[in-house]
Amino acid sequence: MFDDISPVYDRFNDVLSLGQHRLWKRRAVRRSRVGPGMAALDICCGSGDLARLLARRVGPGGAVVGLDFAQNMLDAAEARPVRRPERRARVDWVLGDAMALPFEDCSFDAATMGYGLRNVDSADVALAELQRVLRPGAYCAILDFNNSRNPVVRRVRNGILERIVVPAARRRGLGPEYAYLRPSIESFETGPEQERLARAAGFESAQHEALAGGLMGLLVCRKAG
Repeated sequence: MFDDISPVYDRFNDVLSLGQHRLWKRRAVRRSRVGPGMAALDICCGSGDLARLLARRVGPGGAVVGLDFAQNMLDAAEARPVRRPERRARVDWVLGDAMALPFEDCSFDAATMGYGLRNVDSADVALAELQRVLRPGAYCAILDFNNSRNPVVRRVRNGILERIVVPAARRRGLGPEYAYLRPSIESFETGPEQERLARAAGFESAQHEALAGGLMGLLVCRKAG
């Protein structure tokens, strides 16, 4: 599915979120506590927004890996122009599985994941793999839709999906690819459930915060130092 939507993925994100997804992604990068010279990982990197933000944060002395399961997404990420490359780390784009990361234990100082945890077959396995490849004391920030239990938030979210997102996708021949969003969100773990999964995966701490009035969520985890 993500291979199919790769040509319109960035444009859809901008239009359907009114550009707000960029603010949420910048917050995720800040909450990962990534800094100059670090090695950072972006899992389920898609077209590369988070990975490029990480590359800017770590600078030319750092290292960034963007990993995704969809080759077309990786190709789109690599093809995007880079502004001021001398101020950024180079990003290595890697084809791989979030539930079986192809990296050694304790390889990264920080990590992000955007809209990926909801789409893996096993969130607990993906979290355990993420914990494994982080160095002691490192943070990760996981951005995704929030499966809020607030009935007002749920009505707003479902209205946006059914009246704006899916019709817009359908006009571009991508209705089924975006119709999956509502059931995937409704079956996704809630914030407190994600916190429990993260601690069970070995993280010392896990905190989920609501963004965009509860429509989005950010799970921030720390590996014991």
